[in-house]
Amino acid sequence: MVEPFASLSEYVQDILRLTDRRLSALESGDPEKALVLADRVEERVRRRCAATVEAGGAAPLDYLFRIFGLSPFERHCVYLALAPELDAAYGERYAALQSGGGQLPGLDLCLRTFAGGMARREELLGRWRGREEILSCFFRAGHRGAEEQSDLASGLKLDRRVVHFLFDYMSEDPALQGMAQIYWPGEEPPPLVLYEDLKERMTAYAAALPEREPLLFYLRGQPGTGRRTLARHFCRREGRPLLLADLSALFQQGMSWEEILLHVCREAAIRGAALAIEGFELLLSREEVLSDGEQTTVKKTAASTLHIRMLLERAARICDRLFLLSAAPWQPEISCAPWRRVELALDVPDTAGRLRLWRHYLAEVSLDPSVDLETLAIKFALTPGQIAAAAGEAVGLARWEGAETMDEGLLHRACRAQLSHSLGQKASRVNAAYTWEDLILPPEQKRRLKNACAQVEYRHRVYDQWGFGKKVAYGRGLSMLFTGPPGTGKTMAAQVIANRLGLELYKVDLSGVMSKYVGETEKQLGAVFDEVKKSQSILFFDEADALFGKRSETKDSHDRYANVQTSYLLQKMEEYDGIVILASNFLQNFDEAFKRRIKFIIDFTLPDRDRREKIWRSVLPTDLPRSEDIDFDFLARSFELSGSSIKNIAVSAAFLAAEEGVPMGMVHLLLATQAEQNKTGKHLSSEDLGEYHSQVQAHLRRTLEQEGLECLEKM
Repeated sequence: MVEPFASLSEYVQDILRLTDRRLSALESGDPEKALVLADRVEERVRRRCAATVEAGGAAPLDYLFRIFGLSPFERHCVYLALAPELDAAYGERYAALQSGGGQLPGLDLCLRTFAGGMARREELLGRWRGREEILSCFFRAGHRGAEEQSDLASGLKLDRRVVHFLFDYMSEDPALQGMAQIYWPGEEPPPLVLYEDLKERMTAYAAALPEREPLLFYLRGQPGTGRRTLARHFCRREGRPLLLADLSALFQQGMSWEEILLHVCREAAIRGAALAIEGFELLLSREEVLSDGEQTTVKKTAASTLHIRMLLERAARICDRLFLLSAAPWQPEISCAPWRRVELALDVPDTAGRLRLWRHYLAEVSLDPSVDLETLAIKFALTPGQIAAAAGEAVGLARWEGAETMDEGLLHRACRAQLSHSLGQKASRVNAAYTWEDLILPPEQKRRLKNACAQVEYRHRVYDQWGFGKKVAYGRGLSMLFTGPPGTGKTMAAQVIANRLGLELYKVDLSGVMSKYVGETEKQLGAVFDEVKKSQSILFFDEADALFGKRSETKDSHDRYANVQTSYLLQKMEEYDGIVILASNFLQNFDEAFKRRIKFIIDFTLPDRDRREKIWRSVLPTDLPRSEDIDFDFLARSFELSGSSIKNIAVSAAFLAAEEGVPMGMVHLLLATQAEQNKTGKHLSSEDLGEYHSQVQAHLRRTLEQEGLECLEKM
């Protein structure tokens, strides 16, 4: 009865003993007899490996030999390459037996220590050359032992993955650490919530296929839509591991495509795992990511089809389940045989789906009565992964702040934290601090603004529950055009809407977007809309007629490009499901066709007397020290000012009062009004100041006298 190996050390010693016997065969006076003895030792090693596995132990190298189907000669080459890794003395021994003196075993040495006759050696060499792909899993990439007859002396260096596996068969491939993850069937994946039915369909479909027929699932969707989780649940149901490799991270490490395939496919074979490739869209883009260790560049290449074919062929040799995770659609230009391909689109969930996710992840959380999860699901079009992360972050924030219940503000902050974007490079974030009480407009304009907000707050009810989503498949976003003179509240209204809906407001920097070069403006605006989709913010275009101006009759190429630009931007605006607000001083700068495609057009006029008085009263903070002589009726009646001008006057008057160290009074407001009017070339007369003319004059005289006295004292 063959005894199993008692320890890894005993296993290694038998391998070295076998290697020693093979080398002794070459050194002996009777090599044929010595080779026979070596064959007996190898057979004993193999039987002890089998006994070890049967007893519940591990024989790592023998396991690798079996899954990759290595022949006795190929196993012999691995043993010879392993020996110097275990004992440096073998390197010196190799150097003495090889004409080149190398301390790594050459293919010629491997042949001479395994087979006696030349005919047998030629046969083994021919087989070796036909198995380069398999042998690259064992020997360092780039070995030249099988390329040319003259390279027989080139040393065979054992791949470090094989050495690591020998001593710790649960270790990871060092080249894949941080870039690939193995998921075992016993691990509980995150809940699917939305895709349980889809998982069952996938499982039933796979079960109906002939045994071992290769099945490829192309999972299309943005990160966070559940592609990984769905693949993990499927593999767990089938009772197999899943190896998930991040293609972007591997490329960033400077690996060639051949190296990536080697490491990924070898690891999947070792683990008996299904293979998942994340970032498959990098191959579809026909771009290659190159790295010299310090700088990473992207190079256009036409090799993508070849790379995809190599992936499909290599994967088919090591597994029968392949998942390709991509953010882009794929129309294969080549046959996917032998794979049976199934494409599944995992989009951002609709409002009903997002509501289910919020209820699932906050089921054990104490919510403030003011929290409306349906409204939260409407405002933030998050993926399942983002909702899970936002719920977790909100719980953490509540604990940090010592809140007993989670309120709407915490949830909004957690949601915004999930929205990764670079919108700030093209637009500036506006702090939306104003409320409906701050916005003083005629009732009709204010009502229409509230109606616009309702189209966001109740879109789930109208589009999903009441069925209008089937009738309106395109252009569900909210577009608004604010027109009117400067200072009439257009920007404030945008801030009020952002505050009411709990969304961020970004004002587009036209100087950073507009370009004199043909097509460049469209490119810049396209980038803005791409980023705002990630942020789900409100996009605000001030002086929008500069970009969306009236299309004109085409007389020259400039007119043609201007019209194309306007049409393109209108298309991008309609594609965005969020809120876009345009502001302009002149409604007539937009053509009728453009205006028909805007959902809300609201005219902001200069305030009348009653509204001016309300603005005067509302603009002064409650903490402001002020005298009793402020005459709001006189200010509203005497000066036709915009709301913005009134605000500027109030702030300037406050600084005048602060400088004097007295409460703000009527005279400060009138002096500030005079300064504000001077900006536009207007000067207040005694009639404009009315009964307050003498009071203003007296104040000015006192100020001049005090300044003159200070000058005399300094002299």
